[in-house]
Amino acid sequence: MNKKVKNILIIIGIAILCVCGYFIFHKPLLYKKLQGSYNPVPEYMYIVRNVDFKPLSLNITFNKSKVELPVIQLGQEGLTYTELKQLEDDSKGTWKIISENPDSILIETPKSLLNGKYAVFFKKEHPFGEPVSYLLILQNDSTRFGFSKIVLPYPNMEWE
Repeated sequence: MNKKVKNILIIIGIAILCVCGYFIFHKPLLYKKLQGSYNPVPEYMYIVRNVDFKPLSLNITFNKSKVELPVIQLGQEGLTYTELKQLEDDSKGTWKIISENPDSILIETPKSLLNGKYAVFFKKEHPFGEPVSYLLILQNDSTRFGFSKIVLPYPNMEWE
C-alpha cells in the first residue's frame, strides 16, 4: 500500500511538472509569427496625429519580448548624432500579446509616438511567385502600418 501511494505521488508530481512546463515554455502562434524583422509597405501605412513628425526609418523588429519600432522625428529640423541616437533608443521597448481572438498586442515604448495597443492582421501574398511574402498589418484608431517579410514555409503554421 505504501509503495502504491508513493508511485501515485510520483506520477502526480510528474504530471504537474509537465503542465507547468507547457505553460512556461509554450509560445502562442501569434508570438511565433511576429518574430523577426519586417520591411515597410507604404501602401498600407497612415498615421493621423496632431503633431508634426517625420519618419527616419520604417523597419520594425520583434525579438522575443523586445521590439524596435520605426524611428520618428517630432517637429525638428536637423538632428545631431546624439539626438538621433536618443530617438533610436526611444523607439526600443517591449511588447506582449493582450488578446488572441482577435489578435492584438501592446507595444510599450513610452517615449515613442507609436506606443500603444494594436490589432494584428496577417495576409499571405505572392508578389513574385515563390517564396511567399507575408504581410503584417498593425492598426489602431490613429495608426496603420503594413510590413512585409519573406519566410520559408513553416510546417503546421497557418499564416491566414
